[in-house]
Amino acid sequence: MIVVLITGRPLILGDVLDAANALLVVWLPGTEGGGIADLLFGVAKPTGKLSCSWPRNMSDIPINVGDPRYAPLFDYGFGLSYA
Repeated sequence: MIVVLITGRPLILGDVLDAANALLVVWLPGTEGGGIADLLFGVAKPTGKLSCSWPRNMSDIPINVGDPRYAPLFDYGFGLSYA
């Protein structure tokens, strides 16, 4: 199962990742739905990196690089590709 998040900010995912084989965050694509389909069907490769840290749960907020208890779900700059 591939989870596609169409969002403008990090969301608390809870148990979603446990059930997913992949996670794709598309950051408010507007009219570019065809580009999302290209990613899902392997026509294009994802290349993005996170511009913010992704918190594990609400108690992590605010979350900033360098905080003493910094342990995000996904670090600032995290990103994957098929390469």
